[in-house]
Amino acid sequence: MTRSLVAAVVAVSAGLFGGSPQGHAQDVGPVEVIADAPGEEAPSEAVAPDVGVSQVEKAIEQVEEDTEAALPAEFTIEFGDTKDWLRLTSGEWLKGEIHWMREKDLEFDSDKLDLLTFSWSKVNQLHSPRVNTYVFEGKIDVAGRAVVTKEKVIIETSDGVVTYPRDQLLAILEGARRERNWWSTKLAVGLSANAGNTNQGQMNIRWKLVRADPRTRSALSYDGTFGYSNKEQNVNRHLGEAGVIFFYSRRLFFSPATVQLLNDRFQNLKLRATPGVGAGVHVFDTKKVTWDVGGALGYQYIRFLSTAAGLENPQNDGFVSVQTYADFDFTDDVELTIEWLTNVVYTQIGLTNHIGTANFSVEITDIFGLETSFKFYRTERPPPRADGTVPESNDYQLIVSLALEIG
Repeated sequence: MTRSLVAAVVAVSAGLFGGSPQGHAQDVGPVEVIADAPGEEAPSEAVAPDVGVSQVEKAIEQVEEDTEAALPAEFTIEFGDTKDWLRLTSGEWLKGEIHWMREKDLEFDSDKLDLLTFSWSKVNQLHSPRVNTYVFEGKIDVAGRAVVTKEKVIIETSDGVVTYPRDQLLAILEGARRERNWWSTKLAVGLSANAGNTNQGQMNIRWKLVRADPRTRSALSYDGTFGYSNKEQNVNRHLGEAGVIFFYSRRLFFSPATVQLLNDRFQNLKLRATPGVGAGVHVFDTKKVTWDVGGALGYQYIRFLSTAAGLENPQNDGFVSVQTYADFDFTDDVELTIEWLTNVVYTQIGLTNHIGTANFSVEITDIFGLETSFKFYRTERPPPRADGTVPESNDYQLIVSLALEIG
C-alpha cells in the first residue's frame, strides 16, 4: 500500500513509532555510496510493445547467464528496451516507469494502465535501463541501471557491474540520490455536525512531516480536535510530537531525542511535556505484518490549568515508557495500524498515562484515502481541579477523515 514515509514508524514516542503514512523507514544504517550512475543509455530507441516482451526476456536471461561467470571490467548490461518493464508473479508484463519501491510497496507508472501501486512481493522480475538508486542492507546504496531477478539485483554503474541478493534490497528511489526523495507529508481532516434539537459539531486535523533516508528518520506531527455542543465547547485537545531515529541494524533502532506535548482543556492539562531517549527492535517484518516494540527513559513536566489547594503545580517527574506498533496489510489498498504507548511515572505513579490508537485506512487514489481512527487517552489518577471536581481518567475518540499524502 502507498504510504508516505510518514506514516507512522518506529520510535519511542507516540506517532513516531509507526505509523505513518505512510508505516516505517527502512533500517539500513549509514549509507555507503558504491558508485555513481553510468552516463550512457542502451538501446537508443524504445521498442514496439509487441516485440518488447521477448527482447526484455532475452536481456534478463542473458544478464543472468553472464553474471554467473567472472565479468570483465568493461562489461555492460545489454537492455532490451529504453523503458522499464516488470513481470508480475502472475506472468503479466507491464511497461512504463518505476517511481519507487519502499516498505514492501512499489509505485509504477504504466504506459497503458497509468499509475499503479502494489506489493513488491508480486514482482517477479524488473528490467530498468534508467538510472535509479538501489538501497540495501549493510549501509549501502548503489546508483545505476539494473535488472532484478527472483534472486539477484544486478546493477550497472560507472565503475562496473555489481550484484546483490534480492532479499537484501530495501528500497528503490527514482533517479540518483536527491534530498527531495527523503521527504513526505500527510494531512487528514475529519468533520461531524448535528443541528436541530441538538447543535453540536467536531473537527479533527492531523498533519505529519517526515524526512526518512536510509540512515535516519525525523518526524514532526500535530493532532488537534475541537468540538462544541449547544454553543459550548466540549472538546479542545492538541497533541504535538517530534523526534529522530537512527537505524543501527535491520532489527535495532535508537532514538536520541523524542518529545510529546499535550494540551487538553478537559483533562485539566495546560501542558504535559515528555522528552525522552530510547531504543527499540523490529520483532518481525513480513509481507503482511510488521511488529515493533520499544522503550524509553524521560522527564515529564506537567502544568495543570487549575489544582486543589496544597497540590504542587507544575510537577516534575521521571518516567519509563513502553511502546508497541503493529501494521497489518490486508491488501495493497487496505491497512490497519495499532499503536500503544504507556509512560510509567515512577516518581508519582498516579500520573502514569497511556495513549492508544487504531487506524484503518482505505486507499482511494495514489494520494487520497479514507481513514477511520479510534483513540484512547488515560491518566491513572488525575488530580482534582481548584473547584474540587476531578477529570475523568479515560477519553475516547472516533474519527472518520479524508487524508492527503504527498511523497
